[in-house]
Amino acid sequence: MPMNNTNIFFLILLSIFSLNAFSEGTFVLNAERAMLSTQFAQNAFKELEEDSDFIADRERLELLQTEGQELVEKFQQDAETLSDEEKLDMQKKVQDKQNEVQFLANKLQTKAQEAQQSIINTLSPDFQRILGELINAKSMDMVLSPQAAFYWDPDLDITDEVTALLDVALAEESE
Repeated sequence: MPMNNTNIFFLILLSIFSLNAFSEGTFVLNAERAMLSTQFAQNAFKELEEDSDFIADRERLELLQTEGQELVEKFQQDAETLSDEEKLDMQKKVQDKQNEVQFLANKLQTKAQEAQQSIINTLSPDFQRILGELINAKSMDMVLSPQAAFYWDPDLDITDEVTALLDVALAEESE
């Protein structure tokens, strides 16, 4: 059965109204960003940045990176005059520095990831409660993560609102 203009017009109207009905109660929420943007999270990150072990590892990493860069520059500068044995020795030193840099970088990254996970674990019960209250208050039909949507109107993003509500709830709990 061929489609006539009336059928096409009807399908277009139906799709427009369906999309409007679908989007009316649909919101977007970046849950991780909402929790990691709270004052609680900022304080936890500040504590990590001020932790003596973290500072020592970060300073050691910077020193190793500088030493490694100096070795590479020296190798490039002296490459023509070095014997094969000296070249191999320099290459081993550079590789050792790179291994140390990689180890410390991974260690620092792991500490940061552990801090993030700890924050999320701590805030999850409050987050779930607040999201449930918000869903009821706004009669939400659907809450999508930004990764699940190709496009959304910025007015539908409730991430900052959830962060603000979390900050208020956490402030009230600490009083």
